[in-house]
Amino acid sequence: MSGAASKKSPEATVLSLAQLLQQQPASAPPCLVEPGLLPPQGILFVGGEPKVGKSLLVANLALSLAAGSGRAGFSIPAPRRVLICQFELPVPQFVSRLAVMRRAMGTAADRNLLVDTRATGHLLCAPQGMNHFLAAAKAAAGHAAAVARWATGTSGRPTHAP
Repeated sequence: MSGAASKKSPEATVLSLAQLLQQQPASAPPCLVEPGLLPPQGILFVGGEPKVGKSLLVANLALSLAAGSGRAGFSIPAPRRVLICQFELPVPQFVSRLAVMRRAMGTAADRNLLVDTRATGHLLCAPQGMNHFLAAAKAAAGHAAAVARWATGTSGRPTHAP
């Protein structure tokens, strides 16, 4: 047998929607936030320019996930334990933001939403920040983690100023 004949032909990397749908299981596993926004085995990255509301969006999703109640058109199938590591804002300022968001849903998220009160000032891209985050995530034993401020700009300063 020649070397060319024994090689497998490479699988196509560009597929039509019809081909992709044929390859998918009949029913996808349920997501933590539907429709398909936060899969249980994945990570949701929210990026954008500074001061456009990324942290507010993530905090709202975390509250909804902890409460098990849908918001902004997204369905939340069940309450989950959620850890928020807010690296950007001082804790009192972040708590006041959460309190405003919480008014709309009541106390449903109170036991499931965990806030890391010592994350402020760390950067997730630095070893110290990553170690802090991993220790907090392990201690929380949550289903999801919400993180704000994890990178630095080219100047070495945080991309999100507190």
